[in-house]
Amino acid sequence: MKLTVYTDYTLRVLMYLSLRHESGALTTIDEIAAAYDISRSHLMKIVHQMGAAGLLETVRGRSGGVRLARDPAAISIGMVVRIAEGDFALVECFEAGKEDCCAIAPACNLTRGLRRALDAFMLELDRMTLRDAVAAPSVAASLLGIDGDQRRIIPLVRSPASGVKRSPG
Repeated sequence: MKLTVYTDYTLRVLMYLSLRHESGALTTIDEIAAAYDISRSHLMKIVHQMGAAGLLETVRGRSGGVRLARDPAAISIGMVVRIAEGDFALVECFEAGKEDCCAIAPACNLTRGLRRALDAFMLELDRMTLRDAVAAPSVAASLLGIDGDQRRIIPLVRSPASGVKRSPG
């Protein structure tokens, strides 16, 4: 199973806002977009959907922004994933009205196994809160530039020196 990029970005937005929750400060979409280097337009849809779901409080205007509407410990990752994903039809026969789309549906046990697997996956996500999702809040805040410092870009893979030859000794 693979979550969509939309869900990934949704979780990132909420994790960012969880780091600012205690201060009560508003955050702009531009700040989040810059921190993660992702498109502002992607985030606008996410903020709208999470606001409509009651997870975010949005304030319009010049000094407006967004913040979590609940404590991060009260927001389960499972709830967020369900809102963002919407559709968990792992196979066609999971879709409403298509339960009998397969010739072996009456004899198939695979759908039950897939449902149990999906239920176990979601149960694990339900156990994790937004607060749990950030293992080291001060480090995450620093990496995202929330602590007032400039955002630090940490490469995941070091690239070899480009064409520089070193002479021995």
